Amino acid sequence: MIAGQLLLAYHGCDITTRDDLVCGRLAHLDHSHNPYDWLGPGAYFFEGDIERAYMFAYASHNNPAKMYTARPIGTPAVVGAVLRVQHCLDMTTQAGINEFCMAYPVLLAGLAETGSPVPENCAAGEDDADIILRKLDNAVFTLIHDVRANSIPPLQPFQAVRGAFHQGGEVAPKSGFHKETHVQIALRDNSCVEGWFLPRGQKILSGQEYLDARAKCNAMGRNRKPRRRPPAT
Repeated sequence: MIAGQLLLAYHGCDITTRDDLVCGRLAHLDHSHNPYDWLGPGAYFFEGDIERAYMFAYASHNNPAKMYTARPIGTPAVVGAVLRVQHCLDMTTQAGINEFCMAYPVLLAGLAETGSPVPENCAAGEDDADIILRKLDNAVFTLIHDVRANSIPPLQPFQAVRGAFHQGGEVAPKSGFHKETHVQIALRDNSCVEGWFLPRGQKILSGQEYLDARAKCNAMGRNRKPRRRPPAT
């Protein structure tokens, strides 16, 4: 990521959230603060990959009990965003990796001092092949943000965290490429969003279509059950 460069990012969500953002009824996305979020707290996007965002939206819709999203997805959709990030913790660069490597032993020392267990990255369940719950990574990113905010004087905060992830099965044996590989961005500064847009070929819902989609989303929300997670570590 080049500082200040415009980039396109996509967020998988319910179609009503898409329309609310594009029409200005919703100013920005809620930030996720789950202890297992891959890149720490923030609003999550797929960089330059609309298809991967749709895959995520449909996965959330088809597996409501896993609660991939805080809000239920009754009608899968994608909203586009134009981002301009000046200061990013980019885990695809050596600078980002070095920042993480410096914070990791500090986290371990703090946990040892308080007698707290070390969080782990793990799969969500026995049937999941991918590492979905990234509590350790999340704790390190959260520490990095906290240290910068509480330094005297405060250090410049990271507006976003960016990471590339292998996910899904291999496209060919030992090829190194995976079917759901993607680049994710956890946006922490809403002012980095220059604007929201509809993906090509999509249109805003009519008034009645919106009400029907909202009712469908609300009904799914009432039927969701909390994700079964492994015991805290």
